[in-house]
Amino acid sequence: MEIPAVYQTYFQQHHFQKLTPVQKAVYQPFIQGQSVLALAPTGSGKTLAFGMPLLEQVQLGQGIQKIILEPSQELAIQTRDVLRELNPQVNIYGVIGGANLKRQIEHLKQKPEVIVGTLGRILDLVDKKKLKLQNISTLLVDEADEMLSDRLEDIRGLINRMPSAVQLAFFSATTIPLFSELKKWFGQEFTAVNLSTDESFRAGLRHYFITVDNQRKSELLQRLAHRKNKKNLVFCQSSKQLHRLAADMRYRKTYFTVLDTSDPKKRRADALNAFRNRKTSMLLATDVAARGMDIPDLTTVINLENPQDLTEYIHRSGRTGRMGRNGEVITIGNQHDWRQLQTLLKNNNIPLTKVYLQDDELSSTPPHIHKKQSAPKKKASTPKKRWRNQKNKGKQH
Repeated sequence: MEIPAVYQTYFQQHHFQKLTPVQKAVYQPFIQGQSVLALAPTGSGKTLAFGMPLLEQVQLGQGIQKIILEPSQELAIQTRDVLRELNPQVNIYGVIGGANLKRQIEHLKQKPEVIVGTLGRILDLVDKKKLKLQNISTLLVDEADEMLSDRLEDIRGLINRMPSAVQLAFFSATTIPLFSELKKWFGQEFTAVNLSTDESFRAGLRHYFITVDNQRKSELLQRLAHRKNKKNLVFCQSSKQLHRLAADMRYRKTYFTVLDTSDPKKRRADALNAFRNRKTSMLLATDVAARGMDIPDLTTVINLENPQDLTEYIHRSGRTGRMGRNGEVITIGNQHDWRQLQTLLKNNNIPLTKVYLQDDELSSTPPHIHKKQSAPKKKASTPKKRWRNQKNKGKQH
């Protein structure tokens, strides 16, 4: 399948030479109106895979027809922006929590054709009867493994308020048992596209581990932050750990930005923009940045400690090495963490290398500390006895 003519300019501007496997596999069933379950690795082009056929289905000027659900505000805005650039003729609007509700209601009166948003705010607008669902032809759930695991009943409730013939599309990088029971939960047959084992777009990704004591993690991060031509995304396990690390890094006078779910929407947007525009080389974040975020030229993902499970590790590492580019994932921890992560990744055919940071570069060779050898001390000699009267030297009395 060739790139559809309507999108050739977009592909040329972004230096994309051809469609990726998931984009090819999804296009025809999606555009024909079939409900789709699509599984493909992070960085394989899933946003364009659903964006191209979805936008081609839109009838201009006919009001809201498509809804795309995203798990976070940042991902909703990112997807909205990609789709707007992909087809500027379609009126696409983002509906997210944390934004001004009255302003969003006013925008909905302008009858956008596509809504990209977070589930909570969309449900709020539906309950307030400000968002009408009678003409919805497609509901797409991105990061479906997380969304269906956490909000299954809310999503089913939303679907029940839509026309019975609504097309459903679930896209994910990792699988969950529920995916094998979609007909049971949604009453529809799904066309399954499973490319989750295709790692051709992750060939440039390398996985490393650095052993360090907890007390010296911020010292190591400072060194990583000052490597040349590196752009680092650091994942913390909690907001508490994030802010403790941020305070330590400020003390060390290291430039960085912070992305935390507890921050206001504008502060989060400013932090992402500063990092994307290379005003800083390090972004400290919780897992709000782990899913779907596409940060241009991101070279390095750093785990401050072992992720909770393989799914979390895969989604975090998917922020770098996208679309076949080179990237590195560095996990920091003690010897126990090393053995634990080594076992986890080995069981899933992901090679992990223990490395050391030397001269601002990663090396598999342990650093050798050469102490300056001091010259051996000369044995103190016994001073010769001086005779007052040299003439008497050696004389017997």
